[in-house]
Amino acid sequence: MRKTTRKQYTIYLCFMLLACGGALVWQLFLPWMGGAFTSWGTAPGWQREIALWNVGLIAAIAAALLKRSEGLLRLMTLQSAVLCLCLGCNHLLALVQDFSWEHGIHLLGVLEVLLLGGVWGAVLLIRGRDKR
Repeated sequence: MRKTTRKQYTIYLCFMLLACGGALVWQLFLPWMGGAFTSWGTAPGWQREIALWNVGLIAAIAAALLKRSEGLLRLMTLQSAVLCLCLGCNHLLALVQDFSWEHGIHLLGVLEVLLLGGVWGAVLLIRGRDKR
C-alpha cells in the first residue's frame, strides 16, 4: 500500500480550507439559503454558530498548513475527515427522509462533505498509517 505524502495531506487540507471558507460565508451572510434549499428550514442562529465553528476549523487547518509538520497535517486530516463523515451522513439522512430536488444543499452535502471531505480524508489516513 502506498504511503500518503505530506503533499497529499496539504492538497486535501487546502480543499478543506476552501470548503470551510465557503460554508462560513454562506452560513454567516446568506443564512436564508439554508432554509430555502434544505429540509431543515431557516435557523440563522444555528447557522451563525456553525459559521463560527468553521472559523475555528479554518484557524486550525491554516496553522497546520503553515507549520508543515506531517503529524499536524495528519491530525487535521483526521479531524476534518471525521467531521465530514458525520456531517455528510447527516445530509444523507435528511435527503433520504425527505427527498426533494428543492433540497439541493443536502445533495451537495452528500457529494462534497461526505464523499470528498469524508471519504477522501479517510482514504488518505488509511494509506498513511504507520507500519510500526
